[in-house]
Amino acid sequence: MKTGQKPTFDFFRSLLSSNMVVPLLVIVLLFMTLSCNKKNNSIPSVAEVYEILNKQDFGNLILPITSVTPSANTDDLAAILPFLSDKLIVALGESTHGTSEFFTLRHRMIQYMVKQLNFRVLAIEANFSAVEAINDYIHGGPGTAKNAVENIKQSWVYNNLEFLQLIEWLREYNNGQSVVNKVSFYGFDAQHCEPSSKRVQSYISQYAPSYLTVFDTTAKHFLNDFEEYFATYTNDQLLKILPKSVADFQSRWSKVSTYFQNNKADLIAKSGDRAYDLALRHWEIVRQTFSRFIYVEDELKTFNHRDTSMADNVDWIKKFENNKKIILWAHAGHSGSDNSTTTQMGYHLKQRHQANYFSVGFFTDGGTVRVIHEVNGTPVLGEYKIDPKSEHVITQAFVKGNWLQFFLPMSAISGKPELKNLFSKSWKIYFIGSDIEKTTVEQNLGTAYDAIVFLNKTTATKP
Repeated sequence: MKTGQKPTFDFFRSLLSSNMVVPLLVIVLLFMTLSCNKKNNSIPSVAEVYEILNKQDFGNLILPITSVTPSANTDDLAAILPFLSDKLIVALGESTHGTSEFFTLRHRMIQYMVKQLNFRVLAIEANFSAVEAINDYIHGGPGTAKNAVENIKQSWVYNNLEFLQLIEWLREYNNGQSVVNKVSFYGFDAQHCEPSSKRVQSYISQYAPSYLTVFDTTAKHFLNDFEEYFATYTNDQLLKILPKSVADFQSRWSKVSTYFQNNKADLIAKSGDRAYDLALRHWEIVRQTFSRFIYVEDELKTFNHRDTSMADNVDWIKKFENNKKIILWAHAGHSGSDNSTTTQMGYHLKQRHQANYFSVGFFTDGGTVRVIHEVNGTPVLGEYKIDPKSEHVITQAFVKGNWLQFFLPMSAISGKPELKNLFSKSWKIYFIGSDIEKTTVEQNLGTAYDAIVFLNKTTATKP
C-alpha cells in the first residue's frame, strides 16, 4: 500500500496474512525513500567513489569472503572472529529476503559462531509461537524439517532448500551435545494470534482443563486470527471497527492473564516454571499482535510498534535462555540500528545493549531474487531479475574495484576520515522485502550497521 492511500481490505488482512512475511516492510522502504529529498543534490559518481576507496586502501581494510558454501573451509571466517567474539547479540540482516547466497553464507557463519564463539540461540523474523515447532525438531522431535518450517504461516521466505539445510544441521549438531550446549531456536515476531493462542490453549488443556471452556470462549477471536471480522465487514467498516475493538480484545486478553496470575503457584507446581513462563509469552504475543490494530491508518506507527515488540521479544528470549549469546536473522530493515525514518528493532537493541549488540547488513549489486512480483497483472511468487543499477553508486564502486565478496567492519574505517565521511552518506542500494513494489532505498551504511557483507552477484533461493 502506498503512503497516503486509504487502507484496503487486503491491507488489514496483510497484518495477519499467510502470504506476506513483512507486509509493512514496504512501508518502511517508502519512508526511507522519502528521506532522499533531504539529501544534498551533489551525488558523487561511481568513478569518484572508487577513487576515494582506492586511495584510502579499501582493499586492505575489507576481509575477503572466499566461499558462501556452508561446508567450505572456514579460514576466511577466522579473520571475522575478533569482531564478533565479545558480542552478546549479533544480527545478520539481509537486504533481500529471497537471496540464496545470504542464506548459505549465514548458515556458514552460524556454524562457525556456534562452534567457535559459543552462540547458543538463533532467532528469526517469524512468529514467536509458530517457530516453536522448529525448536522441537532440532532438539530431536518427530517429523521433518519441512513439516516444522511449514508451521510458519508466512513460510515462503523460509520454505526453501537453503533454510532446510540449516535446520537439518542444527538438529545434527544438537544430537551430539549435552543439554546445556544445545542450540535453541526462536521467532521474535508477533504477526499472528492463532499459533500463540493455540499454544496457550494446549497448555491450559494439559494443566488446567477445568478452565478450558472459559478460555475458548474468551479467546475466540484470537484462536482464528479474527476471521469473523474479515469475513463480515467491508474495508470502510474495518477502518472504524478494528481500532475500537482493541479495547474488547484487551479486556479478553486481561481476563486470561488474570487467571494465570491468580493461579500461578498451582500452574507452576503442575507444569514447572519454564513452561508457565513460556505460556505467558505466547499470550503476550497475542497482545502485541492485536495492539497494532490501533494504528491501521498510520503505517509508520504500525511499523514502529512491531519493531518495538520484536526488540522486547529478543530481550525476553535472551533472559529466558539465561543470557546465552544469540544470533538474530531478519531483514536489514529491522536489524539495522538507524532511526532516521523509523525506529527499528536494531535501534532499540543498540540503545539497550550498546557495544554488546552488533548488526551486520548483507547487500548485493544484482542477480536474481525470489520475491512476489506481478506477471501479466497477477502477483506471483518466483524468481525475479535485479540488474546492477548505475544509481547504486556505492555497490557499483565496489564492483569497479573488483571488491566482489567481503566483510567490512565499520571500525576498520574509523581512523580514516575520508572513508568514514563516505560511509556516513546515504546511498541508493537494493533493499527488497516480501514484494517487488520497492527495490531501491537509501541506506546510511556507516550509521545503520556495525559491519556490512557485500556479495556481487546473487541468485534466488531454491523452493
